[in-house]
Amino acid sequence: MSSFGLLRITIAVLIGSCSVIAQDLTGPTISTDGGNLKFVKAGNLVFEADSVSFVSASTGGPLTLPLQKGDPGLPGAAGPPGAAGPPGAAGVRGAAGPPGATGPAGSQGSNVSGLSSANSWNQCAWNALNLPNDYGYLASCFINKKQNDTWLKITWDGNLRIACTLCCMRWYFTVDGDECSDPAPIDTTVFQQQTLNIIRQTGFSGVCKMAGLRPLKAGPKRIQLKLMECRGFGYIYDSYTGFNSASRIIVEEVPPPVGDVVPPVVTMTPPGYIYQPHLCQFFYYRLTQNQERNVGTIAYAYFTKQEDHTLLRVTWEGNLRKKGCNGNGCCTQWVLKIDGEDCTAFEKIMTSIYSTTDFDVFEPTTVSGICYEAGGVPIDAQQHLITFEVANCDGSLISDAATGFLSTSRLIVEELPHASYVDLDNSSVPYSPHWSFCPIPQAQTEASAGTQGITCSMNKSADHSSLLLTFTGNMQLVGCQECCMRWYFTINGEECTDPAPIDAVIYSVHTEQMNMHRGSTLQGVCRGTAGGGLTRGVYTAALNIGMCASFNTTYSTSTGFDSTSSVVIEELPASGSSVNIGNSFSPHWEHCSVSSLNSTAVNTSIMNCSFNKLQSNSSIRVTWNGNLAVENCTRCCMRWYVTINGVECMAPGPVDAAIKQDLTAARLPVPFELHRPASISGICSGIAPDRTFNSGEYTVGLVAGKCDGYSQTFDVLTGYNSVSRFIIEEIPSQVDAECSLYG
Repeated sequence: MSSFGLLRITIAVLIGSCSVIAQDLTGPTISTDGGNLKFVKAGNLVFEADSVSFVSASTGGPLTLPLQKGDPGLPGAAGPPGAAGPPGAAGVRGAAGPPGATGPAGSQGSNVSGLSSANSWNQCAWNALNLPNDYGYLASCFINKKQNDTWLKITWDGNLRIACTLCCMRWYFTVDGDECSDPAPIDTTVFQQQTLNIIRQTGFSGVCKMAGLRPLKAGPKRIQLKLMECRGFGYIYDSYTGFNSASRIIVEEVPPPVGDVVPPVVTMTPPGYIYQPHLCQFFYYRLTQNQERNVGTIAYAYFTKQEDHTLLRVTWEGNLRKKGCNGNGCCTQWVLKIDGEDCTAFEKIMTSIYSTTDFDVFEPTTVSGICYEAGGVPIDAQQHLITFEVANCDGSLISDAATGFLSTSRLIVEELPHASYVDLDNSSVPYSPHWSFCPIPQAQTEASAGTQGITCSMNKSADHSSLLLTFTGNMQLVGCQECCMRWYFTINGEECTDPAPIDAVIYSVHTEQMNMHRGSTLQGVCRGTAGGGLTRGVYTAALNIGMCASFNTTYSTSTGFDSTSSVVIEELPASGSSVNIGNSFSPHWEHCSVSSLNSTAVNTSIMNCSFNKLQSNSSIRVTWNGNLAVENCTRCCMRWYVTINGVECMAPGPVDAAIKQDLTAARLPVPFELHRPASISGICSGIAPDRTFNSGEYTVGLVAGKCDGYSQTFDVLTGYNSVSRFIIEEIPSQVDAECSLYG
């Protein structure tokens, strides 16, 4: 399309060799397309047309311009090349060429299909985080992971600071609440020997395949930066994160390393498996650095599990304390975790203390449970981190909690096969543990008499075996001027009589203002009831409650408050049977009991039990169960400890428990008495100065004495109005390489 403006011009029309002069016309702009011209209004114009024989113009009517043949013109210049024509038809296929030379080998590709630069990544950035937090959560970032078999690469870039002397703090990442466990945690630490206030620019990064024991499957993931004390440091120090500059968390989905394969976890006992005890005791000597810890890790250890198909039995022994919140009800819970995860099968392993007064008392407490899944994942054969942690109960105010005062604390981890129905009367069959475990979460009952609804059943395999019954959970007797209540086991509705009842009491004087729930243990061996011996067959153990002897009324009680209660039944072969620490094993144990011990003895043996140790390379596990109390004092402490031939255990250390009480803040009257069930349990591997422990006859005893740091002893009462007992078992000594406090 071409255009012309308002002009007075002459138009020459060229047709082949012809030209024509048209009359002068005056008019506005006109347009032409392919040589066809049409006037809009008359005017003087010159037209040029390539392929028309006439030109018509109209000013309201047709106007014809006749054409006259002119002289032959000169040859025109060559025109531009024409447009390319359409492609021609395909030619005939040529003959095949010779083979090319072999190229170099390519690099190994990823085994993740479809992974490309389009896979997930995210950066979360902040200008001047300026976080003065000393513990816990700091910042978070999210990513939507696209594939199951990829890993996450997590990076922190920002500045950190601590301000303290001889101190250390640890920054670390979690994924959906759990630290990376495979291949390793993603963390960094800052340590300093003298007080400095230096902001350090810090970057740390790592890749993560599993968090806790959970593989990082496709889906949304929450990555959090957190802060805690360093291992081996018992305090939380002044810390700062992200001062006055940009901080960022970068999360990338990346392919796994070449050859990464996750083997399946075997969860059933394989054919031909022969049981050998495998356990570790971790010893903590007076955790005084944790006296006022209300939240966080109290203690930790590493246990190397040998078999995929086994379970873990985890037990904490030590004293616990929680004071009230200025007259308000407060609750603290202590939890045993595996690789940072709560036990999910069977149940969370925990206890709690609830109190409404500022009653300051440390008492021996057992926390125990059996676990084969943590965080929903089977616990496989490898090294696992076991932690004992403290926190507030859900919905509770922050309370004044403490752990491990003036006595030893012990963490015992034991590998346990699935229960096996083996005839224990048949000595030709290899021994395998036969047990039943019944956890009851939040099993709070407030009945003042009769069955508490806490039961467990077992199909006993032999006629001459015994049953070991254990209850672990919370017990409470509501404050009263003088009151006593008794908890006891029945088996198929009858109390044990051979060798003695399995019971515990709480007796209190002048506790009208007290309302305290706390963990307690009830344990004993039974061979028979009034109905006769416990021959093979199905038995149901039930926890009951009733009046104490010499009391003619019942009082308000509570059992199982805000904790996991459990009953364990274990079938034991006849006591005194032989033990083999070689290729096969059968338990060698003794049980001694005394009814209503009611001992006020101090610095001398309260109760004794004889035991014939068969091996020189073995250890013994000693458990004492009964009632303990310190009397007639406002601020006092007493310690009970196990002796072997009159001396305390030297390897790894004492088997003991302490009660420390301070009634000053609570303003409780004196005389004040609180008698509660307690368990003192631990493993002893040596008693001589060289820490050897030869075979032979030994006398195991219980003694009450003063606490370290106290110049005097105080009044005590041991074994009030209930059965006290020793249970002693010979076991293989632990392999220290499989039991580590440091990983």
